[in-house]
Amino acid sequence: MKAVVVSLTLAALAGSGSTVSHATKVTVEPASDGSLYTCNGCNVVSDGAYVLTSGYIQGAVKFSSAEIPGTITQAFLTLNPYGLPLFGPDVDVYGYGTDIGQLDVTDANAGTFLGTLVLPANLGFGQDAYFGVTGFVENTHAPFLAFNLRSSGTDVFSSLEYNYGHPSQLFITTAVSEPAPIVLLLVGLLALGVIARRPLAAR
Repeated sequence: MKAVVVSLTLAALAGSGSTVSHATKVTVEPASDGSLYTCNGCNVVSDGAYVLTSGYIQGAVKFSSAEIPGTITQAFLTLNPYGLPLFGPDVDVYGYGTDIGQLDVTDANAGTFLGTLVLPANLGFGQDAYFGVTGFVENTHAPFLAFNLRSSGTDVFSSLEYNYGHPSQLFITTAVSEPAPIVLLLVGLLALGVIARRPLAAR
């Protein structure tokens, strides 16, 4: 009977929604980044230099989704300059999911338009511009999350190989749920009570 009471009590606690959520901030580094030259006859992929956008040259950054835990509440793509001035203040951001972690020719002209990142006029070295991508990250289920960057002017952004502190990043806030401390305490006390009341012969 005691075991039944304990089971019912634990079930009631579990069903009462007695959990707490805490925010966890995660910074995801790129799996690959670089530039894509979309002109006729060009060597398309350049992934050993900076992230360059300039007309037919598209920047590209890929992140592993395996590094994103919990339930996403907020997500930003960050860019920071590697060369100044930035001649293209408006950067169109396209997003897509992919199975391929390394930049390749299929990344050229890829993605669905997510919006335009307007770069701050005074953005300097070591400073980040933020672009909200929460909905895209939440709803894209693929091994890698990729961004294709396009601007009419020339912008040189940091990359894995060339940066003043860090490359482009995904800055993510997630909510992780866990049992409330009071629930854990009560479960522990109930378990101790059951053990204490067991007959000596059964121990």
